[in-house]
Amino acid sequence: MNSSSTLTSLAMLKVTIDQGGDYLDYLKPFVLHVLSKYRPSPIIDSKIKEFIIKEFGLEIPERTIQIVLKRLSKRYPIRKQEGIYQIEGNIPDQDITLKKAEATRHINSVIEGLIEFSQNTGSPISDRDAANKAIINFLAQFDVSCLRAFLRGTTIPEVKAQNKSDLILVSKYVIRLQQTNPDRFKSFMVMVQGHMLANALLAPDLQNTPNSFDEITFYFDTPLLIHLLGLEGLQKQNAVKDLINLLHRLKGKLAIFSHTKEELEKVIIAAANNLDKKGARGAIIREARLNNKTKSDFLLIINQLDFILKEYNIETKATPPYDHSFQIDEKAFEEILEDEVAYYNPNARFYDINSVRSIFVLRKGLNPSMLEKAKAILVTSNSAFARAAWKYGQIVNQSHEVSTVITDFSLANISWLKVPLGAPSLPMNEILAYSYAALEPSQQFLDKFINEIDKLEKSGKISPRDHQLLRSSPLVQDELMSLTLGQEDALTEDSVMETLRRVTEEIKKEEAEKFAAEKEAHNQTKKRLSELLEKEKRIQERIYWQCEKKANIGSWISFVLIIIILLLGLFGASIVTNNILIKLLLKGAGILTAIVYFIDLVFGIPLNNFRLNIKRQLLNWCIKKESKKFELDIPM
Repeated sequence: MNSSSTLTSLAMLKVTIDQGGDYLDYLKPFVLHVLSKYRPSPIIDSKIKEFIIKEFGLEIPERTIQIVLKRLSKRYPIRKQEGIYQIEGNIPDQDITLKKAEATRHINSVIEGLIEFSQNTGSPISDRDAANKAIINFLAQFDVSCLRAFLRGTTIPEVKAQNKSDLILVSKYVIRLQQTNPDRFKSFMVMVQGHMLANALLAPDLQNTPNSFDEITFYFDTPLLIHLLGLEGLQKQNAVKDLINLLHRLKGKLAIFSHTKEELEKVIIAAANNLDKKGARGAIIREARLNNKTKSDFLLIINQLDFILKEYNIETKATPPYDHSFQIDEKAFEEILEDEVAYYNPNARFYDINSVRSIFVLRKGLNPSMLEKAKAILVTSNSAFARAAWKYGQIVNQSHEVSTVITDFSLANISWLKVPLGAPSLPMNEILAYSYAALEPSQQFLDKFINEIDKLEKSGKISPRDHQLLRSSPLVQDELMSLTLGQEDALTEDSVMETLRRVTEEIKKEEAEKFAAEKEAHNQTKKRLSELLEKEKRIQERIYWQCEKKANIGSWISFVLIIIILLLGLFGASIVTNNILIKLLLKGAGILTAIVYFIDLVFGIPLNNFRLNIKRQLLNWCIKKESKKFELDIPM
């Protein structure tokens, strides 16, 4: 197995979903290919798993493979004898050449671009294998964790050495593509969506889960609310907005605890008070300074907070009182948090403990087997916090199937899998939000940077003006992350001086007025393009949901008519009539009843699948019709 085959296979999965089918249908061509090529005898799940890793670079759970083999045995010469499958005839070779060629085209474009982009960074990539591994390292961050239903976090095999610099490099590359190269960015998103679709293969029972979230309330934590308010940038805000919109579409209820609102207000007030302080740092402060925000802007947000939450249909609920029947061991959980999470603000730890405790109280001893039946769950952007909550749930043997905390990406991925065409912009906004977040240096990195420039000023190697420039210019962080890729050991006197040189040259390139005018024009162009793209996505989203509603109604009407006909077929023989037309109708109903019974008996296809097939056909027909009306190319 090599990293190139993994990326190609993920892109092939995206091509497969564009052609329709359910989650397990994505895997059929891969399994048929290895059966045809290797013809294992007997067919052992573990061997098929090994062949798929070898041929396609994807690690699929054996339980998923078992279900796919059962499906294939109904159409191909594969028979189960004494619990073991055997090949009893010719397995046609799956012609995956075209799919692989299209997928390879996307991969090559992305890989070549990354190698070229990396040459101007502190860690240039010299070969395709290193570029492949960097992208796989990046994609592996987007897993579905904290749910036992997903047998692994990702289909990507374990990356032996995960390098943080790879994440920062690819994050910068993704942002550059989104800003300057839409075609190559689209190719990158093919891999991302393929990875999100591949996550469905990790949960063999996913097709049997409810299609809505009408039995669960999602409680957002403080960092996600900060993103929603736009305090850390537009990309993070868009990602949360997309998630909220989809959760509402899927009938989920959204809320926050009263203690979360209290924490949020304290964070905003602290940012307002520190905004004008020389040494103040952090994502909120940096974003505020970039957009010339003032203290009054923060205070206005606090005054409008209730209105903003109501606008997004997020309810503030009182934090549940302590209940000894469902009380957690807060000391034990705090010790896990200390091992997993690096808290910059110690008070945040106690708010997190209170949130997890509250979820346990709301569940009242319930140990749900699936997310949709979990009753309550906390949503966070902090994967370390989610991991700590998962570990605690395993120790106390509660919430060991569905954790009390889930990451926003895991929830977005699970929700998107229910209706991929109903939220077309969600994968893009999730990736961009992660990429921008990855470029924010750690507190330790910033502290070391400040110490380094202080020493340089004291030694006379840089002037007070240079020192001020390095502390305050928004260009510095971008150049510094390019040169060091976030690695503290790369933060040396040489890298600081090179950063100063690059920033100074950038400033001198053009006069301040001309630069500002061009930047404004560029921003307006980007805004118009973004608005056009967003408008198209929203139209596509509206088309999907309208057609889904119509298809659902149409399928039920058809289903009821079929039931009536079947009832006539079952009891029509007892009806005595001389009317020839009625006799023919009753006879036809009887024949249809026999056909349906035969299909159910031989192929094991329940009657309800007829309604689902009708719904799928009606949905595809409606989407094609509406997309032509708006001149949109909506993949089916």
